[in-house]
Amino acid sequence: MSEDTVIKMPTDQYELYAEFGITSEKAQDLELEVGNVALSYLTIFIDKNDITPELTKMFSDIVDDLNHKTFGAMVRRLKKTLNLSDSIIAVIDEALERRNYLTHHFFRTHNFGLYSEEGRKIMMAELMEIQAKLDKAHQFMSAIDSIMNQIAGLDNLDIDKILEMQTRGKRVKM
Repeated sequence: MSEDTVIKMPTDQYELYAEFGITSEKAQDLELEVGNVALSYLTIFIDKNDITPELTKMFSDIVDDLNHKTFGAMVRRLKKTLNLSDSIIAVIDEALERRNYLTHHFFRTHNFGLYSEEGRKIMMAELMEIQAKLDKAHQFMSAIDSIMNQIAGLDNLDIDKILEMQTRGKRVKM
């Protein structure tokens, strides 16, 4: 092979990598939502009209702590703090297991499957299954977050604020 020869990757392999990225994003979104639930739980006990500099510092420290915890550690803390039904816990635990598998074992498990069309089809199907489990857990966590915000008397971001953030399209520190 000469230096000018380019080995072209099959299109479905690019699609597989893209789908892996989408699945990884869904895992990160779920992780963020679990952190939101933790923060929402705390806001139930705080009068939003009485925020002191000390409370602001406390929430800042909590956000920093959440950002340094693993997803598994946050889930364990959440299960200890909230009285969740067994069915919700099962969905969250399965999503955590699938997220950990995706991050630490997916490509290793499929090793040579990546190099055949049939292997890539199997991998793609598995990514779709993982996405469905992550989506379900995210829906549960989002609903819990929303309910806690309502109890705390906090309004969610309005659609105009969300559209503004999407239009800016740049990183927003959470």
